[in-house]
Amino acid sequence: MEFEIQAHALLPHILFSAAYLLILFLTKSRRDTLGFLLVVTFCVILGLRDIAAMSPFADPVTYAMVLSYSSDISTLIPGADYLIFSLLHSVTGAWFDLPGCFLVLHLLYIPFLYILYRTLKGFSGVFFLLAGWMIFVNSGLLLLANFVRQGLSVLAFLSILAGLCLWPSKSKGAAAFTLPLLHLGSAAFLPGLLACRRKHYYLISTLIFAGLCAAIHFSPSLMADNTGYFTRDLDQDSHQMQLLIKVTSIYLMLGVGYLLTLHKAETPDNARRLLRGAVGLLLPTAALLFTYNAPAVGLRYLYYSYALAFLYIAVALAFRNSESLFKFAAVAVCLFGVVTWTYPTVAVLMVW
Repeated sequence: MEFEIQAHALLPHILFSAAYLLILFLTKSRRDTLGFLLVVTFCVILGLRDIAAMSPFADPVTYAMVLSYSSDISTLIPGADYLIFSLLHSVTGAWFDLPGCFLVLHLLYIPFLYILYRTLKGFSGVFFLLAGWMIFVNSGLLLLANFVRQGLSVLAFLSILAGLCLWPSKSKGAAAFTLPLLHLGSAAFLPGLLACRRKHYYLISTLIFAGLCAAIHFSPSLMADNTGYFTRDLDQDSHQMQLLIKVTSIYLMLGVGYLLTLHKAETPDNARRLLRGAVGLLLPTAALLFTYNAPAVGLRYLYYSYALAFLYIAVALAFRNSESLFKFAAVAVCLFGVVTWTYPTVAVLMVW
């Protein structure tokens, strides 16, 4: 696909960039709150996109068609992780047309964003940096603009991880089992999530995740739905190269986060627990190379990895106590949006 700047994506990008930078430089104590409002506004704007100008195969368009379908949708639901659409359809099918259902889908993000915002409220600046990731970096933006089920799952995943690291309880552990209902692939992270406060957390997380990825490689039939994943197509080589590059980039980000935490003995215990929780789930990322024969699988899992990596770096930056470094990181994330919003596979989603 040839690179081209899509004019319809430039104005909203400029407006959101300006708002993000104004929040960054004009206020400090309310960055997280205003960042939350900014990403909520972004979700609403995404829900008002021109559906007719989008591909009917884009995930949110397909989901909106299912939700607005006037008859029984049981034959249209391919798996258990579409349960949320089964529950919503009785309301959306009767009350909303296709554009209305499209908007409802994006409004679903708001309660998940609020839970994440509240969970991270004690870590000043962390949610603000995550808001920048969601709006300007492709791994975050695509979760809001296209991969609805996975986007909801990733937001819940980050909230549950933070909750388990900070305030472990049986109820929060039980909440982790709701993740597969949003996105079945998130089940791979359940053992790691539930072990995040245990002594041998890194070993448990690594062994279980590596074992799952090895099973995908050597026994693809174990996947509940592997249609098309193991069939070689024209994009296979490209996806394999992306898998290698993105796995490597995760470890580079992990290294950056580690450097930021060096010589920071005054980092509070709750921040250390959250950093440890993110690291334990990031360390086995290399196991995704087992999915080299089905790179589309590994690439989907990497959305969780990038979310963890940005959380890790955001927490490390927040407790670095360097305002100039924090601003530099936020500006860098914002400027990266120039590339993201004009990248062809993303720009085609930004139509109004």
